[in-house]
Amino acid sequence: MGSLVPLGGQLPDESRALAEALRRLFDGLGLSVRRYAARRSWDAGSLSRFLNGTRIPTWEFVNSLCHDVAERQGRPPTPEAMELLRRLHREALARSGSPLHRVQLLEDQLAEADRQSTRSAALVRALEGALVDAQHRAADLEVQIGQLRAHQGREHADADKVLQLYEDQLAGLRRERQSLMQQVEALGGELRDAHARRVEAEQRCEELERQLIAAEEHWQDDDAPHPQEARREPDGGPEGAAPGEPHAAAAPPSPPRPRPPGRSPSPGSLNPGYVFDTFIVGESNRFANAAALAAAKRPGRAYNPLFIYGTSGIGKTHLLHAAAHCARDLHPDLHVRYVHAEDFSMPRGGHREADILLVDDLHFLAHTRSTHAEFLHTFNALHEAGKQLVLASDRPPKQLTNLEAGLRGRLEWGLITHMQPPELETRVALLHRKAAADGLDTPAEVLEFIATRTPRSIRELEGALNRVTAFANLNQQPVDIGLAEIALKDLVPDRAPSRGERFGQLIITETSDYFGLAADDLCGTSRSRVLVTARQIAIYLCCELTDLPRPKICALFNRHDTAIVDHAARKIRALMAERRSIFNQITELTRRIMDAAD
Repeated sequence: MGSLVPLGGQLPDESRALAEALRRLFDGLGLSVRRYAARRSWDAGSLSRFLNGTRIPTWEFVNSLCHDVAERQGRPPTPEAMELLRRLHREALARSGSPLHRVQLLEDQLAEADRQSTRSAALVRALEGALVDAQHRAADLEVQIGQLRAHQGREHADADKVLQLYEDQLAGLRRERQSLMQQVEALGGELRDAHARRVEAEQRCEELERQLIAAEEHWQDDDAPHPQEARREPDGGPEGAAPGEPHAAAAPPSPPRPRPPGRSPSPGSLNPGYVFDTFIVGESNRFANAAALAAAKRPGRAYNPLFIYGTSGIGKTHLLHAAAHCARDLHPDLHVRYVHAEDFSMPRGGHREADILLVDDLHFLAHTRSTHAEFLHTFNALHEAGKQLVLASDRPPKQLTNLEAGLRGRLEWGLITHMQPPELETRVALLHRKAAADGLDTPAEVLEFIATRTPRSIRELEGALNRVTAFANLNQQPVDIGLAEIALKDLVPDRAPSRGERFGQLIITETSDYFGLAADDLCGTSRSRVLVTARQIAIYLCCELTDLPRPKICALFNRHDTAIVDHAARKIRALMAERRSIFNQITELTRRIMDAAD
């Protein structure tokens, strides 16, 4: 750079500032003037004049120098730096006073104007394209508006038809309401008569209670031994009789004593229909039936404790009730107590007075330390005293993880028997007995078809039979396989291994949504007609579609009396056979519940 002429004081400030900026850029190349001029095929003298400020270079030279320096340093020039150089270049050209420089400035401005014109033209073309697109979209929107107007016209016509249909239905409902009011007035007299009969029955009950109290007082004063307490010889004859002699000389048995109060289950605790005579015995439950019968006949001496387990709906509760009935009839002096595991919350010692304690659904025992401790102490007390314990659960003792290990071990002391789902022959026999008990004329082949379609539990068998007969009554058709196929289509779907409280909550939610009610109202205390019907339908579906026992279903609906569950199930089964609307509601709700569960 020693060949360059130093910047003099006679140069304009603009030329000196531009030359200083170009020198700093050129220093970044690390080349001499001659070598850079040779590389670019420029004149070395012109390059020297550009750098010492005696001549203003063209913008192309400044731009080329900037990009060479950027390539050398490995980073592009910033937009701010390029704009500063362009401003210095323009000011130097404008203040130089040279015609050549002014021409050069005008050419530079003309080039800039050409670039702006090119950009403006591109922008105009883009705007024209956007305008064309907007016109196309406007045309499409006009077509869509026309279609929407036509569709709206059709919807108005359909709405008028639907409105007319609703008005016709409303008129029909008004006529039905008038007819129902007449029926209510006609039933008023019958209700008054029923009330009178109820008062008469209450008076008879009071008289019977007085007689019972008198009989109890007589029993307490009676010192004669009970016939069953009479001493017998080893061969089974009466005392003093020779072995092998007939017992004709024995005195006739005296009538059984009245039971003292509190010595038998409460009237509502046992189902009167659950006895051994109504229990269908098959290969799947033969051993469990024999064990329960032996425990009832010889309490405390046969299979103590007796533990029965199996899936829900196959007859475990029936066996426990049957054993309680049998033991109460054979041993009227013994205290027989049946209790559901969820209700095992009496005060300490409440269950220890029993001679035979039957606990159902042990897997529902409350998960509290006090309940477990009371159950353990009750078990130990009864077992040590030789009292009979019969327990039922949906799983064997080892799998009852809600119980402590020590308690699970005690449950394995006696006999453990497993009840399997009923085989086909047993299911057909169950359906025959159910049809005969309900007075249904159902062909045998239809019963076999239903038994084939519902292989899992007795509860499903009865529900399927109820639906088939209800469908036949609604359509006034004879019961045959074709009708059964239609009635059971999508009504007896494949079931999961177990359906518990969560599935019951799903039934409550879907039923509430279907009737437009709140779930809290469905489980509340309101007695309005719509709420009562919806609540009974939900209870019926819980009985048919879940594995929950009656006490658990009561708890779902905030109820305490299991008779409510039986009443709701009976009423909905009867209404399904009388009203097509109820049958259709049950069918639609079943489909919704299954879809939601899937």
